Amino acid sequence: MNHSNGEGHRLALLVRFLEESLNALSVAMLVTYFVLVLLQIFFRFVVNESLYWAEELIRGLMIWGVMIASVLVGRARGHIRVEALELMVGPNARRYVYQLCDLLSIVFCVLLAVASVQLMSRVWHQMSPLLEIPKWTVYMALCVGPVLESIIIVLTWGQTAEAVLKPGDSL
Repeated sequence: MNHSNGEGHRLALLVRFLEESLNALSVAMLVTYFVLVLLQIFFRFVVNESLYWAEELIRGLMIWGVMIASVLVGRARGHIRVEALELMVGPNARRYVYQLCDLLSIVFCVLLAVASVQLMSRVWHQMSPLLEIPKWTVYMALCVGPVLESIIIVLTWGQTAEAVLKPGDSL
């Protein structure tokens, strides 16, 4: 993408803000899983009671966690891929291979987002059995993750994996 210097800087700041926010959210969810699992163990084996609601909460948070983490993996160009074509072409053609991969990723994300909206519409009035929250709030992660990943792909269009990595990171 050709951007003026100021616009390019603002886009870089936006991507950085999204990335740091999603990292913080991922860490918060992991800490929550960890604490809830420890509480479940404590209550089950020490207090001899069960936190019946914790398992359902962990399951919902894990779905959200996976979808948020997939955005971060996509940002780092870390999703599983076949690199044969990248290795067979020269550096100039490799840029087009990256753009084709980005385009295919966006298509997949859009298809997943559309399917998740259809799923949410089917479960719109259903409530989770223990927490009694709408089920669509959990399934919404299947839409939010791909939409965020598509946004980041568009904002970083044309960047190679090496350009995305921070010093000291590896592919």
